[in-house]
Amino acid sequence: MNRKRLGVCLAALLAVGTLFSGCGKDDNGGTPVGGADDRPVIKVGFMGPLTGGNASEGSAARNGFTMAFDQLNESGELPYFVEVVAMDDGSKPETGTSAVQRLVTTDGIVAISGHWNSPVAEATIPICKSNNIPLVIWGAIGETLTSPENYPIVTRVCPTDRQENEKLAKYVLEDLGYKNIYIISDTTSYGQSNTQAFREQMTKYNANLVGIDEVPDTQNDFRAILSKVKQANPDAIFFGGVAMGAGLVKSQMVDANMDDILLCGISGICSEDYIIAAGAENAEGTFSTKPGTDPTKTEVGQKFLADYEAKNYSVPVGAFTPYSYDAAQVIIQAMKDCEGEITAEQMIEKIAAVKANGLLGETQFDEIGQTTNPASYGLVVQDGKWVPWEESLYATGERTLPGRK
Repeated sequence: MNRKRLGVCLAALLAVGTLFSGCGKDDNGGTPVGGADDRPVIKVGFMGPLTGGNASEGSAARNGFTMAFDQLNESGELPYFVEVVAMDDGSKPETGTSAVQRLVTTDGIVAISGHWNSPVAEATIPICKSNNIPLVIWGAIGETLTSPENYPIVTRVCPTDRQENEKLAKYVLEDLGYKNIYIISDTTSYGQSNTQAFREQMTKYNANLVGIDEVPDTQNDFRAILSKVKQANPDAIFFGGVAMGAGLVKSQMVDANMDDILLCGISGICSEDYIIAAGAENAEGTFSTKPGTDPTKTEVGQKFLADYEAKNYSVPVGAFTPYSYDAAQVIIQAMKDCEGEITAEQMIEKIAAVKANGLLGETQFDEIGQTTNPASYGLVVQDGKWVPWEESLYATGERTLPGRK
């Protein structure tokens, strides 16, 4: 690495704190391919939770995103070296706002990808729009993030909360037959939109709402709520929040002898962080959905998993890692489609019209920037790991889910 490039990387690191770029070595132990050469440098930004309770999901997404650009730089397909600048949004809107302000003022940034949390995306979208920098959402699923007002600046490769809840409800309410549901949700826009989407599905499947509680996303003591839940005698609890809160609920359910009630939720809880927060034994039998298709079932997915493992990252592939990788593929294809110098202005147009092949098949966007490929599948916690439902001992009948006989 020449001294000039090293100096740029170190200066950026000191300026922004948590940063990973396409030179040097990342903090999870993987060594990016590529490096200093004679090609001019362009930059892309990444935002996600790299610290805090959701750090494993954000860090895995960052790894998948940067790995795609490592592969691009090694291939030499572009006359540019693409450098990734990764920023920690901490799952907090105010942190995300600060991070995106730094990114949009970074020389050479032509596109940004973020976030895992919908409230953070809501906070950063206006800044991307006002600076005319395209934002490809890799994990935030709030339905209104993609809209006529935000298109074509904002596009999204993952499904919406409504699309995910449709799949979860079919599994839990129709296929598995749970009918009496208690909802616990946080008061964020993510929690509220998930609650609304799941309640609509409950009506469709004639399920009964036996109780509902909304709590701040900072709440960690659910014992009083669980006392109410126990009296309501539900078959299942739908949790409309993310991994840490869900894990605390499940741990406290076990303490309250509520092992006979299923805990379920969409991909916000489908994380290693959930199993850590709940405890592996306590988490057993939790049901969730995961966007996309199972990467172990396709040749391209198997290659991705092997490449990820070869990097020696300290965090495993998360629920949204395939989406962050495909967000990178969208940006890469748009770069290839640009004519002449690659600029943010050109990238807005090319991303909106992209046809990009990735782990999930071909990604295209509709008239408001939403992916036209909203696949998802079910998983259950078995022996301390999230296991695809169809491959689980619960699906075969060798084990029984909570609340089933």
